[in-house]
Amino acid sequence: MERRAARGAGAMLLMLAVYIVIDAGRRLLGVGAEAQVSRLGMAVTTGALVVMPVLGCAKLRTAGALGSRALRADAYETLACAWLSATTLGGLILNAALGWSWADPVAAFAIVPLVVREGLEGWRGKGEE
Repeated sequence: MERRAARGAGAMLLMLAVYIVIDAGRRLLGVGAEAQVSRLGMAVTTGALVVMPVLGCAKLRTAGALGSRALRADAYETLACAWLSATTLGGLILNAALGWSWADPVAAFAIVPLVVREGLEGWRGKGEE
């Protein structure tokens, strides 16, 4: 059951990476919607940026104590949310301040290697504590 849950969490991270590449690529090519300035979006994203790393680190500590690969993979999904929040906030700020609508999709590409690495570890069952 533990291995199946870890593989499922790893698969979710890999699917997230594929989604990020497709969405960011479309937006860079002008196919998707251009990022808009949103104060509410910035506030929500800032909140996620504060809460998600704390939650992710707590999950990692618990996963280590329990020796749970599934919880470790879930913790990295939570941290991926924090990474996405950071890149989204950076893109929103650059777009609001400088009109750089391309900054958000470019920033999104920066986290893809991290998400893929953790997704593969979850899928393969590596990184056990």
